Amino acid sequence: MQATANFLRVGALFVAATLLSSFAFAQAKTYRVGSGSLAQQLATVESDTEFETFTGRTERVTGSLSFDPAKRTGSGRITVDATSIKTGIDLRDEHMRSADWMDTGKFPTITFETTEVRHIRGDQYRVTGRFTMRGVTRTVTATATVRHRPESDATRNAGFRGDVLRAAVNFNIKLADYGVVISPRARGKVAETVRLNVVVFGQSGS
Repeated sequence: MQATANFLRVGALFVAATLLSSFAFAQAKTYRVGSGSLAQQLATVESDTEFETFTGRTERVTGSLSFDPAKRTGSGRITVDATSIKTGIDLRDEHMRSADWMDTGKFPTITFETTEVRHIRGDQYRVTGRFTMRGVTRTVTATATVRHRPESDATRNAGFRGDVLRAAVNFNIKLADYGVVISPRARGKVAETVRLNVVVFGQSGS
């Protein structure tokens, strides 16, 4: 009888430990973006007009993401260094940073912070959040692609620590909504509505 009781106790402890382990695994993890990883973070802005097309880009993207692969939900805040965006022409970059345009002296960053994340299907999520540029905040909704990879030899060989989260999102921005006024000389060369694309990699380890 004593042996049977001991066996039952050990079995109960094993089940409890397994359940606790599964619960812990299923919980949301926090993923650091742009810190401690060699992965390239990327933000681009695309302007396409009748007379000129250009893309501005920067790799100076930081932030924090939270994701629960079991519940398929999460949240996050991403910051883009607006002062570091390059379009390939120095004079155009100077104009873009000036007070008439992005005014990066006063507003050096662009941020996006989620308020709602809803799973659609597969790796697709409907993301709503507060987008802030040039000191103006507006609500933006877009479709994001989110891919989660548990820690493995492959992730470690790629230079990551812990689990890996890749998130990609793009949406259109009407410049006038953020106080950017296109001068008569620039009309036809800069689009009134531009497309912002962000691709980031986060890691849960430290």
